[in-house]
Amino acid sequence: MASDRQLFVKEVKRILKPTGQAYLSLGAGSPWGFVDQTEWEQIIAGFNIAKGGSYKGKWAVVELKQD
Repeated sequence: MASDRQLFVKEVKRILKPTGQAYLSLGAGSPWGFVDQTEWEQIIAGFNIAKGGSYKGKWAVVELKQD
């Protein structure tokens, strides 16, 4: 997810089944990681959060938002 995060998020949404979940991880927080808190919150805002989700925790299990 280092280079084109918006493309990554779009691809996760495309391939994730309606009942599926995806594990997203920062690996490391800023300044060592690629994503700051604002961008992390933008990324996970496009999903329902099943578990985790805080920037401090550095990971989230996400599901597709139901329309």
